[in-house]
Amino acid sequence: MILRRALLGAGLAVPALAQGVGGFPSRPIRLIVGFPPGGGSDLVARPIAQRMSETLGQQVVVENRGGANGNLGLEAVARSQPDGYTFGHVNDSVIAINPLLYRNLPFDPARELTPIGIATQGGMFVMVPAELPARNMAELVALLRARPGELNFGSAGQGSVTHLGYTLFAREAGINMEVVTYRGSAPALQDMLGGRVQLMIDGINLAKAQIDAGRVRALAFIGGTERHPGFPDVPTTTEAGLPGFVMRGWQGFVGRAGTPEPVLDALEAALRGAVEDSAVAALFASQGIIPRFRGRAEMGQAIAEHTALWRPIIQNLGLRLD
Repeated sequence: MILRRALLGAGLAVPALAQGVGGFPSRPIRLIVGFPPGGGSDLVARPIAQRMSETLGQQVVVENRGGANGNLGLEAVARSQPDGYTFGHVNDSVIAINPLLYRNLPFDPARELTPIGIATQGGMFVMVPAELPARNMAELVALLRARPGELNFGSAGQGSVTHLGYTLFAREAGINMEVVTYRGSAPALQDMLGGRVQLMIDGINLAKAQIDAGRVRALAFIGGTERHPGFPDVPTTTEAGLPGFVMRGWQGFVGRAGTPEPVLDALEAALRGAVEDSAVAALFASQGIIPRFRGRAEMGQAIAEHTALWRPIIQNLGLRLD
């Protein structure tokens, strides 16, 4: 409703795309998000779904299927009919890292899924509750070294990108924390606000409201050598003396392999229209999300690049999950 009001308030026309093969779409479409409502993935998927509904002329219904670090949702897409009426949200971790981590995935992402497009880019942030006596990364590392195993890290799931982020951080900084695993980032954030968790590594959109309210502090951006444009005062982990602690991420969408090309064309075009819409861009900017559309071919290349990047890291860390 927020996005719809923004569109109407801006006086924007919302034309429907020409229907694709077989009159696609002629009924509502399911968008499966493999994490619980209210998390970083959900905050990207729902505005995109709403804008795609306007463009396609059929409702795009978001269905949250949290569990197994996004694998349950992705399996539902892999088991769907290749007709475009079910597609899924993914991040770089779910589509590129999970196949390297899990020994017995019940589906083959490379064979059973196909890219639709990337919607956002960005990186992760190191975040702590405001009452923690650490105002920068050096103070955080010193605190964690002084109290090994006494403080808790909130993980969005075993083997999730947040968990991998902590593993890289722990190795780079020489620290040790208790890891508390949740079914997504939103419940981890709630426990951080409640005092059970003292550190999270996650996308900024999840906690931006809490940061703005002074309840959460962002200590560093893990996106490389450039600072996040929405948080120019937050240094990068490289600037903070942890050059090996770098993670670049994105969020996108996939469909069932074998979906007809005209249907994929329609979904890709609707996704592009949503990402490039001024109301969506304004909403994302208010949450610290960076919209950047990349189509099917570029997404396929991004998946391959992330797989090649993370394979040696995961092997060196000795991480494997059942």
